[in-house]
Amino acid sequence: MEFNQHYTQKQTQKQQFIPNLVQGMEMLQLNRMELDTYLNRVMLGNPFIDMNLADPLKISSKKLSHNDLSHIIEQTSVYEASLHDFLHEQIYLLYRDTPLRQLMFWWVDQLDERGYVTKNLDEAKAETNASQIELLDSLTLLQQLDPAGIGARSIQECLMIQTERMDFAPEIAYLVLEEHYDELIQKKWSVIAEDYGVSLSDIEDVYSFIQRLSLSPAEHYESRSKATPYIIPELMVDLNDGQLVVAETRYKTPLLTLNVAYLDEMKAVDDKEVQTYVRTKKQEFDQLQASLMKRKDTILKVGTAILMHQQDFFLDPNNHLKPLQLNDLAQLCQLSESTISRTVRDTFVQTPRGVFELRSFLSRRMEGFNQSKDEVMEHVKQLIADEDKHKPLSDQKLEHLLKEKGMTVSRRAIANYRKQLQIPSSTDRKIK
Repeated sequence: MEFNQHYTQKQTQKQQFIPNLVQGMEMLQLNRMELDTYLNRVMLGNPFIDMNLADPLKISSKKLSHNDLSHIIEQTSVYEASLHDFLHEQIYLLYRDTPLRQLMFWWVDQLDERGYVTKNLDEAKAETNASQIELLDSLTLLQQLDPAGIGARSIQECLMIQTERMDFAPEIAYLVLEEHYDELIQKKWSVIAEDYGVSLSDIEDVYSFIQRLSLSPAEHYESRSKATPYIIPELMVDLNDGQLVVAETRYKTPLLTLNVAYLDEMKAVDDKEVQTYVRTKKQEFDQLQASLMKRKDTILKVGTAILMHQQDFFLDPNNHLKPLQLNDLAQLCQLSESTISRTVRDTFVQTPRGVFELRSFLSRRMEGFNQSKDEVMEHVKQLIADEDKHKPLSDQKLEHLLKEKGMTVSRRAIANYRKQLQIPSSTDRKIK
């Protein structure tokens, strides 16, 4: 279902449509517990909406891989990576090891608690010895990552970054933010309307649109990491006669219904304000339903594509994950990389091998060969296990041995893999 499928270019319809799409993007970033909280908050202002949570016993699966339901729906505390870790992960997944990527890491280290960069270009040039073009290019690449608006140097730029990434933004929104930001904030709308030859309502639409954007890109992510998170799988995988079966779980799935009796009762009231109120609240219900359906379809579509690509991992415990990048997945699912990124983060799947976050099935394709990071780490682990403990392998030697196997991996990357595997340095491994 395409959101803009049945809409015309009339401003009145677009004005109603924008909140629906923004709302859909918000919902895609929420896990089921957060979604429940969000919908309950919406319901406080809409007396026509009722909500139930699906019975956990209605999980759709022909053959469960565990006997006890608690094994299927795990509510377990989970480690939340920091915003810096999240950004580093995206950079590793999307970009090869180049000087620009190293500058992106540098810019990440310059972010404040809101997600804004704290150094100007002159300071950056002095610290990195990079050219201004390189610094601007790397900062631009950082600003393309999630959360939207990250890496901005001002509130104005933060709003412009978010607007540029939204196809459904008012046509003149980006231009207004770029050329008339102060007038827009000061509500000098007639000045802006006259300059562009548009109506006041067009400028009001722009203002209404930016009101829904975030002034602090890191705020949502940081607030979630401070909370105690729980795992509630959105999807489950089962093996049926050697075939992988992917299905949606139903536990804590919000089910919205319309209180038709009360709606009809209010429709009968002969009062224009009441009629307008009823239409608005009915439209809100329709938008919520559409956003929930879009969220469900996107998660199922992306999850199925990932799991089918990695099906060998489930069919044989000895198999490793196959290389799968965000851009590969975006092309496969016909979705944007930002949509894929939102979908795989904090979305869990129950499998016969345990509960996994969808993004854990993505891996950075290594330079020069078609192997995933997981396979390289396995080789590192095996080489260290087979080493002479009196003469343990240094990271430099490991780099050389991996190169002989056709794997071009930097010493720095090997050191990082060792740390992830909780393997000490060669000095600490040496038996004296």
